Amino acid sequence: MIAKVLSDDLTYAQVNSENPNICFLHGWGGESNDWKNISKEFECIAIDIPGFGKSVPFELSGSPEFYAEYLVELIPDSVEVIVGHSFGGVIAVHLSQLKNYKKIVVIGSPLIRSPLQSNPFSLFNLFKFLNKLNIISDQRMEKIKKNYGSDDYKNANKDLRDTLVKAVNHNMSEILPKINTNVQLVYGEHDLVAPLENGKMADSLIPDSDLTILPKENHFCLNSSKEKIIEIIKR
Repeated sequence: MIAKVLSDDLTYAQVNSENPNICFLHGWGGESNDWKNISKEFECIAIDIPGFGKSVPFELSGSPEFYAEYLVELIPDSVEVIVGHSFGGVIAVHLSQLKNYKKIVVIGSPLIRSPLQSNPFSLFNLFKFLNKLNIISDQRMEKIKKNYGSDDYKNANKDLRDTLVKAVNHNMSEILPKINTNVQLVYGEHDLVAPLENGKMADSLIPDSDLTILPKENHFCLNSSKEKIIEIIKR
């Protein structure tokens, strides 16, 4: 893989072909190198999503849809398949609404927000309200977020934390039935970040989809299940 900066002069990627036919998008907190044991099997491009790896972050927070609208302009026209893990898979679904791809592969992505799924940010509602009234300072609010957020949330800067909130609260149940390309859904049996039930619900909503369950796998399966993932991408 050869490192390069894309046409925006801000986004970093690794490529192994002048005309890649597959684009890999990593998960939250990841980087293009996460795909190294899989990408070598394909003519491809693996992108550091803005704000991660070596790519320059956006100045403001953005939704997964915003990321897709930005990246679609950078992904080479030769790309026919988008493969995304976790946050990257959510972006991949939005990309399918912007351009006709042959297939998208979604690995461990929280596409649907279940009514039973806990909201780690709901505890902040009162604090947010008090912050808006200037009863709690912005500095104090940042400390509260760091104390109660997830590890990903704590490790991100403010704009990325706001982006993570948008991603976690993102519900694609209305978009999934509109996907007009084949979707390969891949979920670990014991994934706690994107539970298998999430994948089953998505599979029931997408017109043309296949669900593969990785036995005994958790959310971080790119290396331990690389052979199976390569097989799914080649289908």
